[in-house]
Amino acid sequence: MAITYNLNISNRLSVLQTATLKDGTDVTDYISKVVCSLNASESEGENDYNAFTDSWVSLTPPADHTGPYVPFSDLTTQPDFVSSAANSWASDDLKSSLASQIEAQKTAPKNEAAPWA
Repeated sequence: MAITYNLNISNRLSVLQTATLKDGTDVTDYISKVVCSLNASESEGENDYNAFTDSWVSLTPPADHTGPYVPFSDLTTQPDFVSSAANSWASDDLKSSLASQIEAQKTAPKNEAAPWA
């Protein structure tokens, strides 16, 4: 069976109390980071294999922010820029690393009880 990947964008955010945008505008409640996790799983017969990683994912720095700005306190849904950053973080290289961890699990030594015990 193929490895499946599940990206989770958590509700844990780092919010700057104040920030200055690229155009010089001073703003409050600027979201700078979000915690994301990526889980890889594969089943082969009766065996299930899993690998997991998580990280603080940086969003657009205030000094690079262009376009409309909505303060964190005014948000009611997840903004597209959060999804975009999370999907970029969950890169093919990261998925490849998790796939390698799963492959290593398949050949790792296992503990067994001795038949004479």
